[in-house]
Amino acid sequence: MSEFLKAQYDFSDYQVAQLKFFGKTFAAEISKLLIMALIFSDRIGMYFFAVTIMLLLRVSTGGLHCKTYLSCFLVSFAYMFLSLMVMPAIPINKVFQLILLFVCMLCNYYVGPVTSVVHVPLSDRLVKRVKVQAFLIIFIYLTLTYIVPENPYITVGFWVIILHTMQLVTARILKKGDPYEREICEA
Repeated sequence: MSEFLKAQYDFSDYQVAQLKFFGKTFAAEISKLLIMALIFSDRIGMYFFAVTIMLLLRVSTGGLHCKTYLSCFLVSFAYMFLSLMVMPAIPINKVFQLILLFVCMLCNYYVGPVTSVVHVPLSDRLVKRVKVQAFLIIFIYLTLTYIVPENPYITVGFWVIILHTMQLVTARILKKGDPYEREICEA
């Protein structure tokens, strides 16, 4: 395949390596999402809602990055299990939810983004854009939480934002001032 791309499309070795990396990453992420969809099939709607909120924030601010497929799957599974099954059982009144979402909004703005070691350096302009993007995503969710009557979806989304913020702060602490996140979750 790589020889075909080099001959037919004049791709360099670097471009072929980039395509391979993209293909492996895409396959790994899709497989994790599908495996967890099977595990959480009894809550499939809430699972996809949680994944949507998580992806919107994760794409904006990054966070913890694992070195192996298994460790990444286990961390992702724990994140979803907590968001869907454990944390929603903790009763929190709406006013406190709104306060916590406001705190998360500020944390994501001031702490993010946290990139992985393989990510290219972000320009100052892009950093500002993703900070504002995460701020707006959580602000919109905060507004929805205020307007929409309590329901399981709003509760799950709330916990996704809380857990995302916690892992983002953890990633920043583990980074210890390095320009990129140190290798963590190396199980």
